[in-house]
Amino acid sequence: MNFEEIKKRIPEYTYISFFEKRNKYASVIPVLNEGQRFFNQLDKMKSKDIFRISDIFICDGGSSDSSSNPEIIKNYGCKGLIINKSNIKGHGTQLKQGYYEALKEGYDGIITFDGNNKDNVEDTLELFIKKFDEGYDVIQATRFSMGGKGVNTPLSRYLAIKLIASPLVSLCSGYHYTDPTNGYKAFSRRYMTDDRIDWFKAEYSKYEYGYFPLVHAKKLGYRITQVPTIREYPIGEIPSKIKGFSSNLKLLKQMLNSLFNSPK
Repeated sequence: MNFEEIKKRIPEYTYISFFEKRNKYASVIPVLNEGQRFFNQLDKMKSKDIFRISDIFICDGGSSDSSSNPEIIKNYGCKGLIINKSNIKGHGTQLKQGYYEALKEGYDGIITFDGNNKDNVEDTLELFIKKFDEGYDVIQATRFSMGGKGVNTPLSRYLAIKLIASPLVSLCSGYHYTDPTNGYKAFSRRYMTDDRIDWFKAEYSKYEYGYFPLVHAKKLGYRITQVPTIREYPIGEIPSKIKGFSSNLKLLKQMLNSLFNSPK
């Protein structure tokens, strides 16, 4: 992988590294104005010593709250803070920036999850590390099988996953994913540096990373597994950037493009 050439294709950002690589595996957390939800999640992670077993990268999309405060992020024990400085906004842009830095620093695998305190990361991240150590290349969290649980899942979201996302992604990939829209997933360095697939396409700026790696993994010979998670939505306002009919329609288009595009 030519990191110098790839860097030219990634939207501008700043990166503050708080310490040298300590663990085999990194975790990349995209955030944008998540407020107290984000800090509640970090508190739970710290209470279970998650910062000891994985190096944590915070990938901020340009928050106006404290999500991008270097001192706060450093004091929790995070490895680094990446802040998007480009005009190309989106979840995928933040992940792309985080993936690049983590791969460049030599991590053997990258775990990613949202920074909105919906997943029980503090109890399940060790499962991802165990699966990496067993040789898996794609690890997808699921709330719908293997003992996982969805709490207060909005009906529209539940139906979209069960009737559209899961069947489509499973059909296109050749692997039965029960919860593919869940952003809690992980990929091995082997898969992410394979020359047969381009992880850094310019058009990957939104939610494409949620789908295209799942679709191509089995076709390229990589090992896939799922692990259970508890994904809990709070009662009341849904902490999600995907709201309303038009946002969901855009997401569907992104998913379809990801499913039927070539890996390169």
